[in-house]
Amino acid sequence: MFGVQPGDHERRYKQGQEWVDALRRIWTEDDFDFDGDFFKLHGVRAKPKPWDQTRPLMMNAGSSPEGKAFAIRNCDALFTTARLASHEEAKFEEAARDVVEAKAQARAQGHEIGAYTVGVITLRPTRREAEEYARYVDENTDWNAVDSIMEMKGLNDRPLEVRERIRAGYARGMGGLPIIGDPDTVAAYLADIANAGFNGIAVSFINYLDELPYFRDEVLPRLERLGLRSPIAVAL
Repeated sequence: MFGVQPGDHERRYKQGQEWVDALRRIWTEDDFDFDGDFFKLHGVRAKPKPWDQTRPLMMNAGSSPEGKAFAIRNCDALFTTARLASHEEAKFEEAARDVVEAKAQARAQGHEIGAYTVGVITLRPTRREAEEYARYVDENTDWNAVDSIMEMKGLNDRPLEVRERIRAGYARGMGGLPIIGDPDTVAAYLADIANAGFNGIAVSFINYLDELPYFRDEVLPRLERLGLRSPIAVAL
């Protein structure tokens, strides 16, 4: 968008690491030089510093080995999707292993990291209604736009069956976990995600006006009863 070519995937993370290294020094030091491959800074001074020798919460979103390793080295939170080499979503058992491994690696490097994922919720009073609405969305998707995204990401060369599954995932929220069903089903699915080791999930809806209030009223209380959320305090 800004006319800057990001470079290859591995190089981007090297540049990102150098940027974080420089930023950490900016938060803690004054009057220093930084001579890197990507950034060359002279006489750096930045005020004010983060309060009380703390720093802002840092997170990284990535599902590639380089992205996960970058987050484990540097961040407090890793946003990721458990993906196979084919770009399909992995089973929860595989996702759980990835999350446990990421947390163990961060701990070995002297800090804790939280793991978060993303999902797209289709919520209706019954599972049949939710599935019918999901089919309606599929039938009215701009598949030309989806195919263009697939082409840009180099995903159209996958075997046909695999490609169709990836394609359906991109149509329902750019590849986030598809969560379809009634309130009990959706709450149980979110519990499965927590049991796989994820600390949280960023959710979106296909129809916010109808689904978000219903999710608030029906799913959030179920998550409280499952021990996955604290009750919301109401001011009297």
